[in-house]
Amino acid sequence: MSHFTLTFYFLSGLCALLTFLFKESKSESTSSDRGQSGKDYKNFRLNYLIVYLLVMTGDWLQGPYVYAIYKSYGFDLKQQAILFVTGFLSSGIFGTVVGSAADKYGRKKFCLLFALLYSTFCVIITSKNFYILLFGRILSGISTSLLFSVFESWMVSEHFSRGFHSSLLSETFSMATYGNGLVAIFSGLLANWLAEHFGITSPFLAAIGFFVLAALVITVTWKENYGDKDNSKETSSLTQALKVISGDSRVLAVGAVQSLFEASMYTFVFFWGPFLENYHKSEEGLPFGIIFASFMVSIMIGSLLYGNLCGSRNIPLSDIAQGTLLLAGVSLLFPLLYPNEYTLFFFFILFEVTCGLYFPTISTLRAKVVPENLRATVSNLFRVPLNACVVTLLVSDLTTSIQCLMCSVLLIVAFVWSFALEESDTSKKAAKIRKKLEKKNKLM
Repeated sequence: MSHFTLTFYFLSGLCALLTFLFKESKSESTSSDRGQSGKDYKNFRLNYLIVYLLVMTGDWLQGPYVYAIYKSYGFDLKQQAILFVTGFLSSGIFGTVVGSAADKYGRKKFCLLFALLYSTFCVIITSKNFYILLFGRILSGISTSLLFSVFESWMVSEHFSRGFHSSLLSETFSMATYGNGLVAIFSGLLANWLAEHFGITSPFLAAIGFFVLAALVITVTWKENYGDKDNSKETSSLTQALKVISGDSRVLAVGAVQSLFEASMYTFVFFWGPFLENYHKSEEGLPFGIIFASFMVSIMIGSLLYGNLCGSRNIPLSDIAQGTLLLAGVSLLFPLLYPNEYTLFFFFILFEVTCGLYFPTISTLRAKVVPENLRATVSNLFRVPLNACVVTLLVSDLTTSIQCLMCSVLLIVAFVWSFALEESDTSKKAAKIRKKLEKKNKLM
C-alpha cells in the first residue's frame, strides 16, 4: 500500500473524528443565536445547501476532464493554453458586468442564467471545432464568475432579510465548504465511472442534469432579491462599488486577500501534478484519484477547524484569516527547501487544509463588510485582479518550482494585507456610507 493511500485513510479517519468531536460544541454555541427561528433557519440553510451542492457537483463532474478532452481532440499545448486563458480572461472581463447586472435585475435570475450558460458550455465542449470551443470557454468564464458571486449574494441577502443572526452565516459557509469536499469526491468517482463506460464527454453531459435540477429547485423555492435597483446603468453600480472599495480599508483588504489567495490556489491546480511527478521515483504513475480525494478531505478538515475556531472558541475572523494566510504561504515555501515526494505531498495537504479554512472565512468577511446592494458587483470586481494574476502566471514560461515560489510570495503579501481587516477609524467612517447605501436601497 502506497503512502498516498495510507495518507488518504488517515485523513478520512481524522475528518470523521473531528466531525464527531465538533458536532456537539457547534450545536451548543449556535443554539442561543438561533432562538425561536431555529427551524426556519435550518430549512433555509438546507434549501441553499441543496442548490449550492447541486451546482458544485456539476462543476466538479466535468472539471477534471476539461484538459483530457482537449488533449483527446488532438490540440497541442499552445492551443490548450489559449483555451484555458480565454476562460480566465472571460471571467475577468465579463464578471464585473454580470455582477452589476445581477444586483440590479435580480440574483435569482442570474443563478438561473448560470445554469443555462454552464449547461450550454457542457454541450459545446463535445464539439471538436477549436473556435466553437473558444466560445464555450467564454461562456465557462462568465459561468464561473456567476457561480462564485451571485449564489452567495442571494443567500446572504435572504439570510438577513429573514432576520437570522449574523453569526449563523459562519455555520452556513462552513457546512458549504465541508459539503463541497464531499461532493467533489463523489463527483470524481462518478465522472471516472461515466468516462470509462460512456466516453470522455459523458461527465459533461451528466453535469447538465445537476444544473437543470438546481435550476428547478431555484425556480420553485427561491424568492427574488435585488441589490442596486435604482441605477439606470450598470456603470453606475460599478462606480459606486469602486468608491466603496477605495473608501473602506477592510473592503479593500478583503478584495486583496481574495485575489491573492485564489490566484495562488488556481495556479496550484495547474502545477501540483507536474511538481509531484518530478520527484516520483516509482515506475507506476501517480495515483491522481487518491491524491485528489486526499486534497478534498483536507479541505473538509479545514472547514471543520474553521467551524470550531469561529463557533466554539469565538476567535475573531481577522485572526483566523491571518493564521490561515501565513500557514498557506509557509506550506508552499517549505517544499522548495526540502523537495522530495513525501515533503511535497505533506505540505500540499497542509495547503488544502488552509483552503478549507479560507473559503468560509472570506465568505463571512465579505458578508460583513461588503454593502448588500452592491454585493455581486463588488465580489466580481475582486475577481479581475485574481484572473489577471492567474493568466500572468500561466502564460509565463515558469518552472513548477518558480510557480510554487510565486504563489508563496502572493500568500505572504495577502497575509500582510490581512492586518487591514481589523476595524479602523477609516473603516467605521466607510461603514456609515455602506449603511446609507443599504438604507437607500431598502426605500426604493
